[in-house]
Amino acid sequence: MQKQILSSIEKFNKSMIDSAKALGEINLRTLERLTERQIEVTSDYLDGGIKQLKLVGESKDPQGVLSAQSKLATEYGEKFVEHAKKTAEIFAETKAELTDWVEEGMKAVGSNPLTKEATVTKKAA
Repeated sequence: MQKQILSSIEKFNKSMIDSAKALGEINLRTLERLTERQIEVTSDYLDGGIKQLKLVGESKDPQGVLSAQSKLATEYGEKFVEHAKKTAEIFAETKAELTDWVEEGMKAVGSNPLTKEATVTKKAA
């Protein structure tokens, strides 16, 4: 009986460690993907700023500057909307991964003899 309990505890601990590793992997992938997005957004932001400065510095016609700035604003507005969509996709995918992780954890808890014994003991009391 004692060996069975120790074996159950060992399996439970291994399951907990595996679960923590899986969560860490999800978090790491998410962080890497969000960091990549942030680098792309920052790069576009800097490129837009440089183009803006060049535009103002090189133009002699105020009306031409306003027209070019409007085009630039539209171009970069569209880029940032696309960045927002890609970021939202990352969050949606991460949510799905976390949902799967929780469901797997619940299955592991439900199939663990230690949790079954605790439930039976509580019901008997």
